[in-house]
Amino acid sequence: MPLQRFIARRLGALTEPSTRIPYAWVYHEPDVFMQRTSALTVAKKYLHRRVRLAMSGQMRHEVRHVAPGARVLWIYGGKASVGDAVMDMSGRALLRDRAGPVDLLIAPGLKAVFEGDDIFRHVYGDPAQVNPADYDVVVLQEFNYPTLRLKRKFFPTLPFACLFRYFHGPDRNQTQFSFAAVNDVFSLNLASDHLFASAKPYLRHEADLPEAIARQLPEGPFLTLAMGGVEPRRTYAHWRAFLQAYDIAYQPGMPRGIVLLGSGNGVEAANALMDAKFVNLRLASFVGSLTLRDAKRVIANAALFIGADGGLMHVAHTTRTPSVTLFAQAEPPYLRLTPLCRSTPLHTQSDVSEADPVELADTVVAALAESRATGT
Repeated sequence: MPLQRFIARRLGALTEPSTRIPYAWVYHEPDVFMQRTSALTVAKKYLHRRVRLAMSGQMRHEVRHVAPGARVLWIYGGKASVGDAVMDMSGRALLRDRAGPVDLLIAPGLKAVFEGDDIFRHVYGDPAQVNPADYDVVVLQEFNYPTLRLKRKFFPTLPFACLFRYFHGPDRNQTQFSFAAVNDVFSLNLASDHLFASAKPYLRHEADLPEAIARQLPEGPFLTLAMGGVEPRRTYAHWRAFLQAYDIAYQPGMPRGIVLLGSGNGVEAANALMDAKFVNLRLASFVGSLTLRDAKRVIANAALFIGADGGLMHVAHTTRTPSVTLFAQAEPPYLRLTPLCRSTPLHTQSDVSEADPVELADTVVAALAESRATGT
């Protein structure tokens, strides 16, 4: 028995850095994760990362905090998805008034999402274009292999701090985690209550629409719908039935314009909606034809965004537009949303298509009424 307790304590010490976020107010689910994952597996991954850091000679370069005036290169090597990148780096909003500059190095496929950012001075997609002499310190998103490889190859002697460090397993509220980690690593000393109240996915606010897009929008207020999806469980299959229910519920003063947004995987569904007949509604589709930046501008001018958990939903939450959002069973809304998202979630017991279209229409009508009542 003493040996078993000793082993349990040692495993606990090795799994803690990977499963427990060191900020009490950040929502995450370590217990759920550990119910389906071996503690030995987590411990081995933790030790592997520590060994990799030590063998690369990088461990001695780690610092826990960044000096206020230091010139910073932020290296993002997280998941190659828009939604994850937006949430993982949302905490940079806290650095708006920082004295020292902050630049970003990110995968080429995500570079366009952050170009023109009002926090990052420069955004690079190629490490060969970055001059190490321009920086005092590197900020790594996490201790994963792609990030450590970039650090070791291109910036071997620069000191570095890491936002998420060894944490990698349990699902968590990535936006809250980003705000907490930026506050810690950059020594901003903001209170937890303040961080909780201000956490929100962040992209530069842009609401001005290009004339070519504005001409194609329906007249008057409009709703935006996010079409398509990468994963079937997060792709809603009943948009036509929802619009029919909303059409029936329509009252003067409610938005009658419906603007369809999304990438190429939503074109077929969008075309089917454009062929449908409605009494009150007027549809326009930009599916597969807008940049993400222009899609964000359209959402910023909408009365409401409606969509399933995914990249466009997280982009929508960087705007001031309220939303109604659909979540599959495996994605609890509290791990994806913050109070400032102004989102009304519908959480199903399986995939998002389980959401009843009439219930969705009723929820949209209620969200619009609340928005009118509060004047937002």
